[in-house]
Amino acid sequence: MSRIGTLGANTAYVNRILDIQTRIQTEQIQVTTKMKSQSYDGIATGANTVINFENEQTTAKRFIDNNNVWDTKLQAATTAISGVKKSLTIFRDSLESFRQSNPKNEQNIKGIQKTAFEVMQSLQADLSTNVNGQYLFSGGRVSDVPVQLPAGSLSQFQALYDGSINTFSTTRNADLQDLAITNLEATSMSFSGTTGVIVPGRSDAFKNVHAGSRITISDSNASPPNNGDFTVKSKAMCDVAGTPLVEGNSTTNVISYGATPTNILAAASTQLNFAFAPDGSMNMTANTAGSLSNLTVGTKFTIAPDLSNSAATTGYEGSYEVVSNKNGVVNFKTNFEPAKDESVASTDITFGTNGGAMASPATAGTLNFTTTSSAVTGLTTVTLSAAKGATIDFVGVNIGDQISLGGTAGHNGTFTVTDATATSVSFVLNPEGARMSQLLPQTGRSDFTMSFKDPNTGTSVTRDSKNFGSLDFASSGSLGERITSSNATGFYDEGGNPYPPNDTIITMKGTTGVNDGVYKVVANTGSYIEIAGVSLATENLSTNTKIETNSWYKGDSLQLQHRVDTDRTVDVGIYASDPAFEKAMRALGLIAQGKFGTAGGLEAHQERVSQALFLINDALESPAAGTPPFGSEKVGDVKTVASLIDGTRKTISLKNEKHNQFIGFLGKRVADIAQIDQTEAVTKLLSDQTALEASYQALAQTRNLSLLTYLK
Repeated sequence: MSRIGTLGANTAYVNRILDIQTRIQTEQIQVTTKMKSQSYDGIATGANTVINFENEQTTAKRFIDNNNVWDTKLQAATTAISGVKKSLTIFRDSLESFRQSNPKNEQNIKGIQKTAFEVMQSLQADLSTNVNGQYLFSGGRVSDVPVQLPAGSLSQFQALYDGSINTFSTTRNADLQDLAITNLEATSMSFSGTTGVIVPGRSDAFKNVHAGSRITISDSNASPPNNGDFTVKSKAMCDVAGTPLVEGNSTTNVISYGATPTNILAAASTQLNFAFAPDGSMNMTANTAGSLSNLTVGTKFTIAPDLSNSAATTGYEGSYEVVSNKNGVVNFKTNFEPAKDESVASTDITFGTNGGAMASPATAGTLNFTTTSSAVTGLTTVTLSAAKGATIDFVGVNIGDQISLGGTAGHNGTFTVTDATATSVSFVLNPEGARMSQLLPQTGRSDFTMSFKDPNTGTSVTRDSKNFGSLDFASSGSLGERITSSNATGFYDEGGNPYPPNDTIITMKGTTGVNDGVYKVVANTGSYIEIAGVSLATENLSTNTKIETNSWYKGDSLQLQHRVDTDRTVDVGIYASDPAFEKAMRALGLIAQGKFGTAGGLEAHQERVSQALFLINDALESPAAGTPPFGSEKVGDVKTVASLIDGTRKTISLKNEKHNQFIGFLGKRVADIAQIDQTEAVTKLLSDQTALEASYQALAQTRNLSLLTYLK
């Protein structure tokens, strides 16, 4: 360029220089950042794709961060479980050595009990692991400490669980029982000082109260009050009057079972015999062999009065369920199904009265069973109401009649009518109580032996029916629970002195297992002895009394889940109540309970050693060899829990690997769209810089041109 002729030309030239400067500025930023643009405007055609890819990268990074948090928690849980496994393994070896050691003296008994409680404390510490303010073994209650032992020392623990009157739970259900029962759940509660049984007003209020569980009673109005801690020795089945069943026989009862229902008449069985099982449940046999063979496991049946006996009750009437039927011995429990409300179509239900023909009601529609309980009578009543619009369905049914029901889900059987109208009938259900007493009521037991140490000579003494004849057992007495001899001097020695004397620890053993145990004598009159036991004050239909149970496990069973990816979640809930840990805790409690030298001491209950060994072995690796001492145990062990956690961690690791690969892939695609070619960008920058320099030089040269310099 030799000159700039006009202002317009000058402006255009300057604008071109400014354009070059703008390009250079952009190219400098591109070379520095390696990005085509600092905003999405510069990559308009690929902006949407880049935004989507960057969002997916952010999501994947968030998954990785969250996964790493849970991996840290699970790693801490793995460490805790390793500690549990080590503690249990050491204790198992110590307990095995204790079992093989002889003699088992005071020192090594106290030593193994001290070790058991210390291991309980170690489990409490391991299972209370906290990461990032959350307890790992509490299920969904991450802010609650999962394990809280009821005592801080062995002496406190043994004060709570003396091993005799109050024993540590032997079953999982009892060990983890945690509930509260007030008048809202039970309507009322009655306490029997004679039988040692608590009976609720609502028949099924104690359905979830398990034998072997520890309960706390409060707000009792009796004198003295029934407040305090108790152990439920067994469930107590009752008849429809709320009276606990006792041993005896009946020739005037009818059994009804099945959907029709089918009746086993008194004549078919000749005689029904009722006897306690060792666990406090009831066994039933019939004099006529095979007459009860159709009462298979799970069969629900009713026992009703025999009409030929003018419907006189025998104390066994109620609704029950078969637990087992072996060699004609039917073990049964209370059936709670009739306590549920139920609706049934008129075409399905059939009924008959006093042994008459079964038929459906006259009016079509839906009939309803409703259950109510009374704090005034302490009875639970079921009312069957006819279909809407019915006026005559139950005409002719009277109070005292027997009504047989069929075609229902839970009310099949034969019941005694307690109220009746043309459109409704009512009958009473039998409740289930909780027995606090150690002794089950029995009479005429001549198969018992009594063993104890003579306090004068220190030698072991065994006495039997030759000394005290037959024995009667009662749940109450003056100072404790009473064992009465048919021989007026059955509990004296040859010199006329009480034998065994007070404070003696005796071991009772019979052929049936019922009332077997180790007891402390608190009174001896020669004709009877009394043993230390619970003492309930009679309290009828209390609406104030409360019952609570508290387990050492304070978490819940909510299964926590963690999303490791958009398409995958994993279970991360870990519970201190897992069968692995629960069985271990129960085994340790069995050994730790009972102070040396008492009726509940370990030296008097050597069976606890083998029981605890089975539970510990089953906790470490399930199923353990041998026969479960307390019935079948829930499958689960420490090895399995650790394996599940390890599997979850591997899943998280694989997902993180996938997320990282995905982030890398997306990053490459974003780079392809948003990043520059470095060589091309540098080349353009250098070219534009050269052009800009040339432009400035040319502009400077032309600016120096004038007529004067031209004329020169």
